Amino acid sequence: MREVILAVHGMTCSACVNTLSTQLRALSGVTKCDISLVTNECQVAYGNGVTTDSIRETIEDCGFDCEVLRDTDIMTATTNEGLLSVQGMTCGSCVSTVTKQVERIEGVESVVVSLVTEECHVLYDPSKTTLETVRETIEDCGFDSSIIIDDVGTADITEKTVVLKITKDPHNVESPLVLSSLNERLQYLLDLGVRSMEISDELHTITLKYNINEIGIRDLLGHLRTTGYVFTVFSNLDSITQLRLLSKEDEIRFWKRNSITSTFLAITCMLLYMIVPMMAPTLLQNHIFPYKETSFIKGLFYRDIFGVILASYIQFGIGSYFYKAAWSSFKHGSGTMDTLVCVSTTCAYTFSVFSLAHSFLHPSDTGKLPRIVFDTSAMIISYISIGKYLETLAKSQTSTALSKLIQLTPSVCSIVSDVNLSETTEIPIELLQINDTVEVKPGMKIPADGVITRGESEIDESLVTGESILVHKNEGSSVIAGSINGSGHFYFEATTVGEDTKLANIIKVMKQAQLSKAPIQGYADYLASIFVPVILILALLTFFIWCVILGTSANPPIVFSSNTKADNFFICMQTATSVVIVACPCALGLATPTAIMVGTGVAAQNGVLIKGGEVLEKFNSITTFVFDKTGTLTTGFMVVRKFLKDLSGVEKLDEDEVFACIKATESISDHPVSKAIYRYCESFHRKKAFNVVLLDSEYVIGKGIISKCEVNGNTYDILIGNETLIPEEILKKSKINHNDLDQGNTVSYICVNTYVFGLFEINDEVRHDSYETVQYLQRNGYETYMITGDNSSAAKRVAEEVGISLQNVYSNVSPTGKCDLVKKIQEEEGKSKVAVVGDGINDAPALALSDLGIAISTGTEIAIEAADIVILCDNDSSTDGLRGLVNAIDISLKTFKRIKLNLFWALCYNVFMIPIAMGVLIPWGVTLHPMLAGLAMAFSSVSVVLSSLRLKKWSPPDFKSHGTLDSKSKFSIANFWSRLFSGRAAPSRQDMESQAGLMSNEESFVSN
Repeated sequence: MREVILAVHGMTCSACVNTLSTQLRALSGVTKCDISLVTNECQVAYGNGVTTDSIRETIEDCGFDCEVLRDTDIMTATTNEGLLSVQGMTCGSCVSTVTKQVERIEGVESVVVSLVTEECHVLYDPSKTTLETVRETIEDCGFDSSIIIDDVGTADITEKTVVLKITKDPHNVESPLVLSSLNERLQYLLDLGVRSMEISDELHTITLKYNINEIGIRDLLGHLRTTGYVFTVFSNLDSITQLRLLSKEDEIRFWKRNSITSTFLAITCMLLYMIVPMMAPTLLQNHIFPYKETSFIKGLFYRDIFGVILASYIQFGIGSYFYKAAWSSFKHGSGTMDTLVCVSTTCAYTFSVFSLAHSFLHPSDTGKLPRIVFDTSAMIISYISIGKYLETLAKSQTSTALSKLIQLTPSVCSIVSDVNLSETTEIPIELLQINDTVEVKPGMKIPADGVITRGESEIDESLVTGESILVHKNEGSSVIAGSINGSGHFYFEATTVGEDTKLANIIKVMKQAQLSKAPIQGYADYLASIFVPVILILALLTFFIWCVILGTSANPPIVFSSNTKADNFFICMQTATSVVIVACPCALGLATPTAIMVGTGVAAQNGVLIKGGEVLEKFNSITTFVFDKTGTLTTGFMVVRKFLKDLSGVEKLDEDEVFACIKATESISDHPVSKAIYRYCESFHRKKAFNVVLLDSEYVIGKGIISKCEVNGNTYDILIGNETLIPEEILKKSKINHNDLDQGNTVSYICVNTYVFGLFEINDEVRHDSYETVQYLQRNGYETYMITGDNSSAAKRVAEEVGISLQNVYSNVSPTGKCDLVKKIQEEEGKSKVAVVGDGINDAPALALSDLGIAISTGTEIAIEAADIVILCDNDSSTDGLRGLVNAIDISLKTFKRIKLNLFWALCYNVFMIPIAMGVLIPWGVTLHPMLAGLAMAFSSVSVVLSSLRLKKWSPPDFKSHGTLDSKSKFSIANFWSRLFSGRAAPSRQDMESQAGLMSNEESFVSN
């Protein structure tokens, strides 16, 4: 399976996108096709039976120019990993029964069932079975089961692919470029970490797939240079190319040239046919040049000679773009705005040519000039060209946020080439490798994510925080690619480079948002797909209806009453032409993607990543927010406040060895509690150094960690976690006095060899903006809940600090319980939708199950992947964290409101203007001239883009004030539209009587 990314030039509306998508999806072997009208990018995934050339030819056959930017292999996953809870198992026989039955399912590759944790881990082929089938099989065995995680397998992230351009050595230009022998000469690279190589004689490129842990890109280039050729990293999708495509320089240049030329010639034509006869009628009456008849052909006037030359050049020279596009769409049975322009101007031009031919074939005895409308066809093309130029100019401004992010990536960087940091080498950013030590001087852009190893500075990380505040960094601090160094000088070790950096992922999410269509855009796309045929039918009906009315009516409208039959025929044709030219499908097609591009760009600049237009639409129906506690409402940076020893069984254990085992066990987890215990053990003063061997370990989601360690020949069975992880019979033997515990702290038990060794009391700080955020949501009518796996006292402390009602707080809840609670809240709230805000692995199932998942960027990768929105922030309690949630709500609501306003305007324009063009006002003497129709059409799409650009003026709401969201408090057309068609219900304030104060666990909840 491969994926090709192409730049497609010439798309004007969603009809173009629909045509292109239909033709590409019709190719045998194409599995996916996503096209962005705003960024002009087309992503196609394909397999056997189709090639890049055939894809490019299909696009060109549709009438669009294209260029291949990237063509790479897709590392597709063949297996998914699932995690299910299994309740009711009592012995090994139960485990065996479940294992055997699940193994019999076709497509299941591996099954591991744990009696202690009551969980079932499954590896399966998604093409043959589903996790739901596994769950049903377990329940058929007599056990209750629910899905915790259904995680799609991913490709090996340590494997990278690079394409290198091969050229001859400039010092040896006489030697031929023979690549056939390279494959054999480079076979030894397969032993150094290269997985595969592919040489293209046609493109003079070599594609290498390699393991980054075994060999780096610079090491590869070093080996390749021994061949005598010059190798350079080849990419058509570098920063310069991306910026060129987003700025639409080529299109702006093309339409600027066309608009200037066509306008100059069209005005000249208009002077001949309209302005001069109106301003100086004596020239026409006295047949003064150029209104003089030629001496060599009777009935032919000099005016018409100039007119036909000017109009022909505009029609078939400047207007050739519209003819090519119209013919391409016609071949595939579709139509676009170019079709309407082509049909209308051709009608006006053909009528003029026919009238001109009739004039010198049947010259008038009185010397009357023929009725010619070359000025109409010329001015229509001029208006459309000007409109296209202004529209492209405006569209280029919708992607400024994305362009700014791309510009944050430097083209070169300086790496240290010796251990003493005395010598540096400047290299292209593409050659930077993991573990390189990079030098950053004052004012430089940071080229990769990493950790400072020497020096300190203040860094502008506004791409993450949304605020241009310099953040102090010293040794051990992390830095982010794209952030800008202040006045300091430091060195850092690169941990992620290239497309794996946080900046690259932000850019990827923003571009992917353009490829993901909002459901509301489906209606616009449908209208655009039938728009052109309907308009052409209406134009024909308009022409024939008026012809019939004039032929049968004794009292025709005043517009027709004083005219000859030929004049009336001309007015009928002119009316039909106005119908064709005034209709504008572009406004419908641009209404959604331009607003999404601006909205997601503004969000990214303010620390919010929105994954697609569908997410914006989801936010409009959200009424309830469910918060995780640790890492979401709190900073997630936990500290051990106290360690209480258990007096029972401690004398039988070597305390130093136990702490060493605890440290080793917690080192495998990224959970904030584990990190706090690890730091405590690391700082705990121990005179002896122990070599601990971790024999076995298992992370029990929502409970803790189980491990087996060996140190100095002694084996220890370790359990570290909350009370639900420790067997009840062991807890009963504990002699810890729980009255000594501080209320509001997180408690983590340590069980060693069936004895409670002690417990840690841990807590963290509430984010400084959590209270304001929760109060802001409540003021705006949202219901707020908190669900946590922590104990009730810790949950109560945080809930009271942030202002969440204790009736809406659930504690000691497992990941499965979180999913059950989300379902229950959805059912109780009726038609309302629930958004879950979390950061950890245990939040991932709830994030995926909820109507809208919101992840904190300081959390785990799994949570971020499962979420629809990512809030970029850090663990510092003094900086804004949840403020990004308020920004996300406000931006999403206003962007979706802008989309609906754009669609409302586009529909109203067509609904209002098309009947006028058809002549509904002709009985009152009002007609729409084709030139005015062309002007209206040109500026209708421009107005939609300008409307979307108004989102760039968005400013963060003052969430500390007692105001409400603008979209909820102010009346507007868009607000009325939203209330009319939105299914959003008022949030329920039903008292959950089943919860007396705080729930102790999800079982209490389920029992209700």
